[in-house]
Amino acid sequence: MMKRQRLTEEQAAEQVGADRISARNRGIMYAMLLAFAFITLLTACGLSGDDEAGAQHMHGSETWETTSSYDQLPSFLSDYTPHTSKLYSEVHDHAHLMSGITCYCGCADGLAVETPHDSLLRCYLAEHPADEGSVTWTNHSTSCGICKKEMEDVIALSKQGKTIDEIREEIDAKYKPKKSSDPS
Repeated sequence: MMKRQRLTEEQAAEQVGADRISARNRGIMYAMLLAFAFITLLTACGLSGDDEAGAQHMHGSETWETTSSYDQLPSFLSDYTPHTSKLYSEVHDHAHLMSGITCYCGCADGLAVETPHDSLLRCYLAEHPADEGSVTWTNHSTSCGICKKEMEDVIALSKQGKTIDEIREEIDAKYKPKKSSDPS
């Protein structure tokens, strides 16, 4: 068996000092862990409200922003021209037409976006309500000339009194890619 050595008073005092330092270091470590946990909790709680009105989030390559209604345009439009904002402000009045129009920028084929768009309306709205509720906008068309030109045409043709079928035919004739008959 090992014999226990008896500590001198000086060695005992050093041991007590070392124990105090060790206890203080453990206390600091626990305080840091607690602070980290608290900060993590606050961050998680802060991020949980991202789907509320005005919050932007990325969805693939698109920025989506939810507003309380069609009357409140997304804040990301502040980075674009007034013309782009004007087109977005026309979405509500033309949504019934846009939902039946194919967009020919490549988004319907999934070439320009991760999830294919089913209509020109989807180039402006990621999600829209059946009634007058919140609206989730997408920035897809803000930098897409074809989406904007199609929207301009929908607005102009609508003002001319064209029907949805007439508008669709004109958009298809103007933007739908022509199949090449040249086999070379």
